[in-house]
Amino acid sequence: MKIGSFAKLFNVSVDTIRYYIELGLLVPEKNGAQFHMNQSCLDDMELIVELKILQFSLKEIQQFLSYKRLTMNIDIGYYKKLLLDKKNNFLDEKRELNRFIRLVDNKLQSLDQPNVPCSSIGVPISFVPFFYCPYCKIPLIITDASILNSSISAAKLTCSCGYFTSIQDGIIITSNLEESPYCILNDETMKEFNPNFVSLREKGDQWIIKLLKEQNLSNKVVIETNIDISASLPKYISSLDLDTFYIFCGFSLTMIKKLRNFIERINPKLRVIYIQNTDYTLPLKPGSIDVIIDSITTNDICSHMNVFPITLLQNYINQDTKVIGNYLYYHEGATSLLNFRTLYPNSHQHVLYPNYLEYNLEKEGLKIQNKTVIGSTDNPGIFLDYHEQGEKVNLLGYIANRIDNFKFSEIF
Repeated sequence: MKIGSFAKLFNVSVDTIRYYIELGLLVPEKNGAQFHMNQSCLDDMELIVELKILQFSLKEIQQFLSYKRLTMNIDIGYYKKLLLDKKNNFLDEKRELNRFIRLVDNKLQSLDQPNVPCSSIGVPISFVPFFYCPYCKIPLIITDASILNSSISAAKLTCSCGYFTSIQDGIIITSNLEESPYCILNDETMKEFNPNFVSLREKGDQWIIKLLKEQNLSNKVVIETNIDISASLPKYISSLDLDTFYIFCGFSLTMIKKLRNFIERINPKLRVIYIQNTDYTLPLKPGSIDVIIDSITTNDICSHMNVFPITLLQNYINQDTKVIGNYLYYHEGATSLLNFRTLYPNSHQHVLYPNYLEYNLEKEGLKIQNKTVIGSTDNPGIFLDYHEQGEKVNLLGYIANRIDNFKFSEIF
């Protein structure tokens, strides 16, 4: 029988038969360049198919066929021992799989357990002195407050000028909310990031946390905005200082609630407020922010808005405010920069350029004191839809302080 007919008989490819011949599983006769599949090949192939169904490896089958050929017959005792050994292996694997299944089931059950209400859910009363009208710059009037365990779960915050915001389910909901221009991070958008880029971002986040821990944050206010698409602090929340005030802002109420649930599960004693906001008009006291975390927020905001993010936060920073963050950039002349301007015509001018960050920080009275190139990647994934294949996008880590001779009084 020719090799093609033989392969068809057993519903496998000719390449598979040739591979079996190469391994010595099949030993056909050869007439010139042609193989002739004889009765031995038929018998051996039937045995190969049978053993493969029983999950024997090709190496095990090879050993069995060698034994058969040496003894000129199938020793029933040997075959039974082979099958019993395989059965025992299956039983061992079954026990191990059952153990893993139990572990997974236990984890699923623990995740399905209803969250035990935490006594810290809500806005800590210690935050009340920070609540100011963003227009009149005077303390907001708090009414209809629901307070439990030193936390405000619901309240109205108003000003005589007509400004209004509220606390709902322990989250500050500001007025004039708009639809988010960003693609919210979820299971689907996660697929758009290349693992190399994710690792690069992780290095950047670690750099931010390292610098943050070097600061004296006792009773200081730290803010991170744009949590819908990028957030550095939550991953390290278990190690953050308890005597620091933390503020997280985002567009999506769903994302804010997810973040709150995570933080309260990991570090429930942390002093945190969550603000749903879309225009950076925050109900906070002027000059109250001491540290701004830029987890590539500058890149995200400036892609969709013709404004520098620190400009939007200018009313809330003081003469000692620091900005610690990461910034993505390309080198001058990169095609990615041209692609970006085409896709985002309303973006802030020169974002993604090497000198953009330093230039705009100095316009706002801040100067980079320390910076380092975290690394680069030529394949960030399709989330950076402007990226030109083969070009490098670089990640810069930086910390900026107030310029000594900047006239801080001009802000107000």
